[in-house]
Amino acid sequence: MKTGAKAGNLTLLSEAELDRIYQASLDLLMDPGIYSESDVFLDIFEKGGAKVNWETRSIHVPPELVAWAIEQAPKSFILYGRNDPAMDLQIELGRVYYGMGGTSEPLFWDYEARRPRQPTKQDMINNTRVGHALENIDFVQTLCMSGDMPTSTIFFHDFDAILRNTTKPTVINILERPFTQRLLAMVAAASGGESVLREKPCALGIVTPITPLKIAVMNEGLIDAVQAGIPILYSPGPLMGATGPATVAGTVALTNAEVLFGVVLTQLVQPGAKVVLKPDTDVFDMRTTQVTYGSPEQDLGKVAMVQLAKRYGLPIYGLGGGVEAKLPDAEAAAEATLTLLLVSLAGMTMCQANGTLCFGQYGSPEMALICDEIIRHIKRILQGFEVNEDTLAVEVIRQVGYGGSFLGHPHTSRYFRKELFFPVLFKRQTVDEWLKAGGKTVDQVAHEKVLEILSKAGPVELPPGADAELDRALQEAIKEASGG
Repeated sequence: MKTGAKAGNLTLLSEAELDRIYQASLDLLMDPGIYSESDVFLDIFEKGGAKVNWETRSIHVPPELVAWAIEQAPKSFILYGRNDPAMDLQIELGRVYYGMGGTSEPLFWDYEARRPRQPTKQDMINNTRVGHALENIDFVQTLCMSGDMPTSTIFFHDFDAILRNTTKPTVINILERPFTQRLLAMVAAASGGESVLREKPCALGIVTPITPLKIAVMNEGLIDAVQAGIPILYSPGPLMGATGPATVAGTVALTNAEVLFGVVLTQLVQPGAKVVLKPDTDVFDMRTTQVTYGSPEQDLGKVAMVQLAKRYGLPIYGLGGGVEAKLPDAEAAAEATLTLLLVSLAGMTMCQANGTLCFGQYGSPEMALICDEIIRHIKRILQGFEVNEDTLAVEVIRQVGYGGSFLGHPHTSRYFRKELFFPVLFKRQTVDEWLKAGGKTVDQVAHEKVLEILSKAGPVELPPGADAELDRALQEAIKEASGG
């Protein structure tokens, strides 16, 4: 099992400021409350003790119900590698994990052509195999989409590619109930059956309500996911200045209210259901109308939400290495480093979007390689250093004395491999060594590594009979999605 990197303790807000944000969120949950398109959700909350107005379709959640739900939600659980214990993740505050990709991106960065293009299912397969091979990628999501498949079936082909090519945990889309049921059937097939999936869930289910303050019929698949044992990522995403207030504090208060609503909903469906906070404190760029991936305001919001998650004791998931840069270059590396370091120091439990470019419009396996190296560096920072009599080395310093060298001292040979960081992708070379090796840029080195990985990679081993069962589940999903 992976235990994750040690989370940092970066804080932004005082306890009094956190109190004010939390109270503002509770006030919003009572007035105006959450509008529900779904009769099912109205009924669940009414039976659960909330005030429900069927005429206005509004749900008003009292503070005591919020407190109850936070208490019920597990503070720690295992997200399993699919039939692969080495890929299990202990999900809880105090640990940090890193994921490749995000939701299905519409394009793919073609390294040879130097431009984005429509992706194929083979691109999905290749990207998944790269993510599976990367040491510092703990969970794998889509880095493009199966764009050569019929639109109504793309998601099913995407997850067929993921389930066949990595044993690392993933994140599946939770939408309408029939769609969700078909997708859950695929995950169960690849896991070895519904009972195995329920006992050892290998995927998180992402639920995206309509912000501000609205939940849709489209979100009803949450019920099936909870019943199948899938931990829920409840993912509201107010856009600061558009679908959220034009202030960081207001956007955080709104996002926190909506994500707490998701915690209450999961616990009303099934007390003790696993849930991970996924509050997206997004920013609407007024000049470009794009949703930012690397703005300071977005990062401030994420740090604030991590502090709130620590109050609740609940794990939290959010944007880490995603960037606004258009190709895997210096801008992309700088943006990824800033966001990854910040959320890691804050203590984000799960950091996703590594390898994505251009506001999440497309992904690049070369960028995933670069993020893997950045994460390797950050993990060393999070590891910190030990202070004791031996590491302080006072006697060693005295022994070496004035103007001496520590190179030959036994203390150095005992510690340098443990204390010193050695990069893998970012080579430490002299200029002559670099020129002799071809004078390559880091994206060129990353591309060569991608080709090397793909030359050796293949599908992962599935449980006995799972190959045919997964294909059957895929074909049934395609048939239903195609209206057959």
